[in-house]
Amino acid sequence: MNQSSPFRPPDRQRLDEQIAASIADAILDGAFPPGSTLPPERELAEQFGVNRTSLRQGLARLQHMGLIEARQGSGNVVRDPGGLTHPAVVEALVRKLGPDFLVELLELRTSFGAFIGRLAAERSTPDDARALRAALTAVRTAETSEGRQEADLAFFHVLVHATRNRALGLLYRWVEQAFGGREHELTAAYDDADTVAAELQTITEAVLARDASTAAATVEAYLQASALRMVESYKLFGEPSGRVDRDEP
Repeated sequence: MNQSSPFRPPDRQRLDEQIAASIADAILDGAFPPGSTLPPERELAEQFGVNRTSLRQGLARLQHMGLIEARQGSGNVVRDPGGLTHPAVVEALVRKLGPDFLVELLELRTSFGAFIGRLAAERSTPDDARALRAALTAVRTAETSEGRQEADLAFFHVLVHATRNRALGLLYRWVEQAFGGREHELTAAYDDADTVAAELQTITEAVLARDASTAAATVEAYLQASALRMVESYKLFGEPSGRVDRDEP
């Protein structure tokens, strides 16, 4: 790769995603301000050491994210990332800005807690109650941190569904999806099986008892506590080092 290139070398695995992530990082770094044009495809392919097909797939991802716009006669024009809300863009911000931006995302997630708990307690149906008990059992019986993380995600899908508020569901999923493919960096937050299970049991009991005020408080408290554990996990995990892989000739 060209030594003066602002891009990270792409990983062999999921090459188009790595190309898109590298260019997104360069945009977020200010190497290509809004309104500027990316280098021609031939030059980009040479800088990355990839073929034009892989490059175009990466550029297509950036277009889908809304970070660039292909304009006839102008090439790939950079858009303002500050005005975009695509989950992949937010994930790129998490990758670039690190724990500080992760904290901001988790603050937003925590802010939903009281609302989720109160509405779930007030609006849940018998079917929701059964699903919530089953979700809690899945958390308790998970044998690994990864399993608990997945079960926790499923638990909150049930809980949010029980609110019967579709807009809230969309907002919560947006924050959830913003972590993109980096969930593994947060897995250590689920190492303490007893704590996670006990906190989710408290939420379940409050919702099933239709105690709206307690449910609101317990969901908010859990999201706050889990956010602190996630940030610590993210800091301990660290960033993986990149390696230079190129397309086969």
